[in-house]
Amino acid sequence: MNKKILAIFLLSIIFTGLLPVMLSQEEDGKSITIKVPAVKRTDAGLEGAVFDATVLVKPGTGRVFVDTWPLSELDTQASCRFASVVASDILKVSHSKYDYFYTIRADSPIIGGPSAGAALTIATIASIKGLDIDPNVMMTGMINPDGTVGPVGGILEKIMGANAKGIKVFLIPSGQSIIQIIEEGKIDTVNVIEYSKSRWGITVIEVDDAVDALWYFTGYRIKEDTPPSKVIVNTDFIKDRALSDFVAVEKLAKITSNKLDSETIGYREYQTLNEFLTRANTNIDTAKTNLSEKRYYSAMSNIFNAKIQLNYISDSIDVMINKDPNFVKAKIETAQKELDEANELIANESLNIRGITSFECLAASEKRAIEAENLIAEAWKNFYNQKYYDAIYYSNFAQERAKTAKLWMDVSKENSTGEATIDESQIKYNASQRIEDARLSLVYAQTLVGQNTLLTQSAELLTAAENEYEKGKYAAAIFDAIDSKVRSSVSIELWSSGEDVIKQRLERAKEQAAGAIYLARKNGGEPLMAESYYEYASTFEESDKIGSIILYKYSKGVAFALRFLEPLEDISSEQEVQIEKSSTLVTTNSYNYVGYFIGGLLIGLIIGAIAVFYTKKDMYR
Repeated sequence: MNKKILAIFLLSIIFTGLLPVMLSQEEDGKSITIKVPAVKRTDAGLEGAVFDATVLVKPGTGRVFVDTWPLSELDTQASCRFASVVASDILKVSHSKYDYFYTIRADSPIIGGPSAGAALTIATIASIKGLDIDPNVMMTGMINPDGTVGPVGGILEKIMGANAKGIKVFLIPSGQSIIQIIEEGKIDTVNVIEYSKSRWGITVIEVDDAVDALWYFTGYRIKEDTPPSKVIVNTDFIKDRALSDFVAVEKLAKITSNKLDSETIGYREYQTLNEFLTRANTNIDTAKTNLSEKRYYSAMSNIFNAKIQLNYISDSIDVMINKDPNFVKAKIETAQKELDEANELIANESLNIRGITSFECLAASEKRAIEAENLIAEAWKNFYNQKYYDAIYYSNFAQERAKTAKLWMDVSKENSTGEATIDESQIKYNASQRIEDARLSLVYAQTLVGQNTLLTQSAELLTAAENEYEKGKYAAAIFDAIDSKVRSSVSIELWSSGEDVIKQRLERAKEQAAGAIYLARKNGGEPLMAESYYEYASTFEESDKIGSIILYKYSKGVAFALRFLEPLEDISSEQEVQIEKSSTLVTTNSYNYVGYFIGGLLIGLIIGAIAVFYTKKDMYR
């Protein structure tokens, strides 16, 4: 055969064979359809149902579009939006890089709820990364802000609905394999894994998070740096300050105690002030324990509280004896002077932010300076209302808070000299993204949980972050937005959870915080504030598990605070996680492209033959 003819023949086959494969990948994203279990109400009671959810992610600006029929409840729509956020967070990409399209179709009205969240997250990840979904796998579970899969109801009914669709593998939230059912009028405890296998031949698997679930659906695992089994976290950077401050506060406690015993004041006043002294001594004793355990940040926190209480006792005695309002006024002015000095240091620092250490210290200082400013305002309000003792308390609180703002500026100066400079515009952009994330988390949590103390705190922190952003305090805004999101997240994760689940969440939060600190160090910075909050969290593990979880998650959030720190004009510069194909799991759809290629080759053979025929014809004319 002539070489020219042979070349035409081969090129026709190859091009035509590859064409279906190329066309199967949408230019702007891969459309993913995933079957999602649900429950519907019938005359016979609750029954399992299955609906189709189609997800398409395209390059965009962070918009989320939801199209449902029949119309779904608000929490289902919220799950779609939240799935987009969690998926982008898992992949370590900015949510604002894409637009997200969710289309939900069901044969009949289904009972609303957040149980589709985890499946929608998987579909979103698959769309972003161009992965195939195994049609023989199905999943139920809500998605938590940290990517864990939360508990849902109607598991057995959903598995029955999945069986009707020929599903072979069904994923459920970790810890939900044991349920109670009613059969023949009796309540029975059932192991869903064993029950489903014996009755329908369906393999039921518990999964902890979306990363685990992704493997069962796609055969791909997310590759991330694995921290060592033990990450050393310490707060030695404030050791010397903690030791010297402890000596000073012990001395102050003795002086204050003697003053309280020696001065002539009313019995009622004495009792009140003595209660403050008792609390101060308790703080000092705790600080002493903290120091022996090398928990220097925790010691500083207890010393801080003790100083406020001791100074309040001393100043209150002076007011009782001298009855001079000018003394109170002078105390407030002293606090204001301390704050002015702190703000000057903060202003200088904001012009030269040097990596994660400088950024964290700036955020800590800004937050404390803002708190001091609010406390001074309260002090003046009480002063003008002639509530002098309250004014004294707020002024002392403000003064000590302003001192801690200056402290973190000193820490920054001592520990961040060698890091790269960060532009303020980058921090501003990051702050706006963090506030939006916190707002979405709060709305999502309120939709699911309703209202509780944690969500009230989350709302207050979100408002604080918004106010800080408007005042140009972008670092502080990031920290408060992270704290707001953490409290919303914990509210969702621990919703109706028992003691065992809380313990599991505590261990997971601790491990993730340590891992975040490790990765921050690996990226070239020492996350001092993250380490401080990690240490502080460890002091509450027994006495306040939920408080400890919040602090560990906050520590993780602070350590990752610079993850998306990038200028507006270079949003595409982020480092996404890598995914790898597992050799141990082959999904049903793994052969799709092989089929496309074989079909393309057959077409290519026909086209090639035609091309050869006409080429020969031209040659012999």
